Formats: sequence, C-alpha cells, structure tokens
Amino acid sequence: MSERANAQLDRSSARIDREVSAVDREDASIDPLTGVLLRRAGFAALSRDIARARRTNIPLVVCFIDVDHLKTVNDGQGHAAGDQMLLNVASTLRSRLRASDLIFRYGGDEFVCIFPDSDSSFGELRLAQVNEELARCPSPASVTAGFAELRPEDSSEDLVARADSELYRKRKLR
Repeated sequence: MSERANAQLDRSSARIDREVSAVDREDASIDPLTGVLLRRAGFAALSRDIARARRTNIPLVVCFIDVDHLKTVNDGQGHAAGDQMLLNVASTLRSRLRASDLIFRYGGDEFVCIFPDSDSSFGELRLAQVNEELARCPSPASVTAGFAELRPEDSSEDLVARADSELYRKRKLR
C-alpha cells in the first residue's frame, strides 16, 4: 500500500474514532432505563444553567424529586414493576416540562429537574400536574419534591442539596 493510501486510511480511522468516541460519550451520559441524563451530565448542565442565569439575571429553580414507595413496589411486585414505575415517572416529567427545562437521574429513585427562568411556585404547579398524571397510570405512582431557588453564593451542589433538604422537610410534615 502506498504512503498516500496509508495516510488516507489513518485520517479515516482517526475520524471514525472521533465519531465513535462522541457517540460513546453521549451514550454514557444518558440513563439507559429512563432516557434522561445521568447525574454527572446533569450537574454539568446545571452548572451551565447557573452561569447563564447569573449572566442574564434570570431566576432558576431546582427540584429534587423522590419516587414514593418504589422499594415497596420492588419488594412486592418485582424489579420489573419498579423499573416500569421509574419509566412512568421519567416519561410524565418529560411530558409536563417545557423544552427549556432539564431532567436528570440523581440516583436510584431520585430525579432532579432544572427550571430556568422560573420560581418555586412554577415548579410546584408542574409537579402537581405530574402527580395528577401519575395517579391515572395503570400502575399509579406519586413523587415528593423539594425546591430551591438560585442564590448568588450557590454552586450546583449547594442548590441540589438545599432542594433535597426541602424534600425531607416536606416528608417530615406528612
């Protein structure tokens, strides 16, 4: 094979490697079960949204969501039923949120939603709609959520931690 042919082959291989690597990176940032972003990619997106909110002086609210009674479903009906519950929650969240909103899976049965140009009352309204829709599913479900509005000193981790604390405060009030 000529040097020229080898060089073309090397360039083609390098291009294919870059394309495959980009696809791998994208696949690695999406939860295979629910189709939403995974935690690491979600925090990266949240950091970008925080920077944008500060730059444009628009509000931003984060919602920390916990799926109610998932362990009971897993223990009583099996993990396939629990997976279906998570799918229903993720699908319902996507259907009730705006294109500018973002969802990521924080952990097992926890999700985080980012609402740019919004306040907590907007998030509360959206989550009430999500719970209404989840109650009508063939396998009814519900979620509990805590909200935190962006403060000047907040990092992405601070904002999510405050929303998580608010969720647990709400749970104690029940």
